Amino acid sequence: MRGFLLVILCLFCLHGCGARGGNDGGAAQDMAQASSPAAGLGDRVNAYNPYMRDALPSLRSASSEGQAMLAHIGGRVPTIEREAAHRPHWKNEIYPVVFGDIRAPHEVLVLLDFASPQSEKIWQSVAEASRSLDPRQCKIVVLANSKEYYGTDLMGMAIWISYSRPGQAMPYLTYALSRWNAAKAAQKKSRGQAVRFNNEYDATVNPTDLPIHYSYMAQLRPPVRESDEFSIGKYCYDAGNVNLYQAEQISRFYGAGKLPAVIADGKVLSSVSAAGILKAVR
Repeated sequence: MRGFLLVILCLFCLHGCGARGGNDGGAAQDMAQASSPAAGLGDRVNAYNPYMRDALPSLRSASSEGQAMLAHIGGRVPTIEREAAHRPHWKNEIYPVVFGDIRAPHEVLVLLDFASPQSEKIWQSVAEASRSLDPRQCKIVVLANSKEYYGTDLMGMAIWISYSRPGQAMPYLTYALSRWNAAKAAQKKSRGQAVRFNNEYDATVNPTDLPIHYSYMAQLRPPVRESDEFSIGKYCYDAGNVNLYQAEQISRFYGAGKLPAVIADGKVLSSVSAAGILKAVR
C-alpha cells in the first residue's frame, strides 16, 4: 500500500511541477472558490492574501486520472495553506506584509531576486512610494526567488522582522539589497570577479566581515540577543524557502516574467517608479 501511495504522489508532483503559464485552468478554478475581499478591485487583488481569502490560487493541478486516484484514497490536491499550516507564522511567510495593514484593500506585491542588481533600484522606488501611501488603504508585500541561494536567508530575515520587529522590515530590506550589491562590487574590485552568494560568507569581502543578515541583528530595536542568533538564522533559511515557493507561484499567476517585478493591484508594472506605483493603486 505504501508503494502505491508513493507512485500516486510522484505522478501528481511531476504533473504539478511541469505546469506553466500565468493564469491556467487550475488557478482559475481556485479563484472561483475564493471570496472577493475588496469589492470593485477585482479578484486578482489580494488573491494570495491568507488574511482575506479562505482559499488561495494554486498552479498545481492533476490529471483526471490523478484526481480520481486521489479521491479513491481520500486524498486532496495539495495547497500551501495545508502544507505550511503546521508552521506558527505560515501566513507571514507566504504573505509578508512589510508596510500597511494586512487587510488594506490595495496591495503592492514586490517580487525580488537578490541576485539581480536591479532589485535594489526597484526597492528604492517602492520605499519612496511608501512615504506617500496611506497604510490603512494600501500594503506592501515582499516575496523573493533568488538565483543565488543566500537570498533565501535574507528574505527569511525580512519575514522574521516583519512580525518580530514591526515597522523595521523595510529599512532592513534597503540595507540588505544595498549590502549585496556593495559586496559584489567590492569583490570585483579586489579579486577581479565576484563569487556566487550561495551562503552567508560568500557575501562578504574581508574575513572579519559579518554576514549581511547577522550584521543587521544588532541594528534592530531591540537588538537580537547573541544567544538567539543561531536559532533565528536557522528560521530565516526555512521561512525563506516557504516564501520562495510562493514567489514562484505568484510570479507565474500574474505573468510577471523575469524578476524583479512589481505588481500593483493585480497589474504587473512595465516600468517601475514611485510615481507609477502611486498611480496604479489610486
